Amino acid sequence: MLLSTIDLAVRTRCDVHAWQLAWALETFFDYRGHWHDWTVSQHIALDAARRLGNVSWEAAAHRSPGNVYTQIGQLDEGHVHFRHALDLYENLGDQDSQAHAHRGLGWMCDQQGRQREALDHAEQALALYRQTGHQAGQAKALNNVGWLNIALGDHRAALEYCAQAVALNQEIGDRHGEAGAWDSLGCAHHHLAEYTDALDCYQRALELDRSFGDRYGETEILHHLGDTHLAVADPQAARLAWRQALEIADDIGHPATAELRGKLSDLLHARPADSLEGAVQ
Repeated sequence: MLLSTIDLAVRTRCDVHAWQLAWALETFFDYRGHWHDWTVSQHIALDAARRLGNVSWEAAAHRSPGNVYTQIGQLDEGHVHFRHALDLYENLGDQDSQAHAHRGLGWMCDQQGRQREALDHAEQALALYRQTGHQAGQAKALNNVGWLNIALGDHRAALEYCAQAVALNQEIGDRHGEAGAWDSLGCAHHHLAEYTDALDCYQRALELDRSFGDRYGETEILHHLGDTHLAVADPQAARLAWRQALEIADDIGHPATAELRGKLSDLLHARPADSLEGAVQ
């Protein structure tokens, strides 16, 4: 129904409305895991922007499919769209949007296991947001830099960046960004074996996330929550968290589905002593 409305706008030569409808539905498609609809709508938006000759809208319609392709693991496609978006934004001199594109490229590189390159993009995004005073962007970039420090093993630095991200998101009232920052902060605490703090962070993230219905984010948080439950020798709680994560992941086509199935299978077949693996030594 939603796609048919966008298609109707195109067929009646209302390209402005087609682009605006696609853009307005982006968050809904993202939170609910409607990847196909998100992709199709943004390709329609891209064609509409080109017909209109609106370069800014064209760049945005590249960045959005960059997000969805990265979300579903089609990383080469994601890279192509983010690069197109960044090139167009640089030509326009739009620093905030350049920062958005760098954040996207950082996320894509992280998914490919290229954390050093990802961190470079995240730091470029943070620098650009600071130059323009874009607080919401700064909060997201701080969280990304923190997350990538976790991946690179500098967990104390990650705590600092992620705590700044939590505080800034609270200051500007960005509950979605705050949820992501609590999740990252939980991961940093987990890697430092500060499991009580990690569990507290994940619960805060989960409460926020469920309040606005981000099913992709809920899957990620539950996955991390299960890891920490297992680390404190609570396999029953780990199983519950992973089962909940898998139920959502199956429904929305989350790329972590296979990993979650594997963890649940390992837990099912583990000997009693094995189930304590990862607990405090």
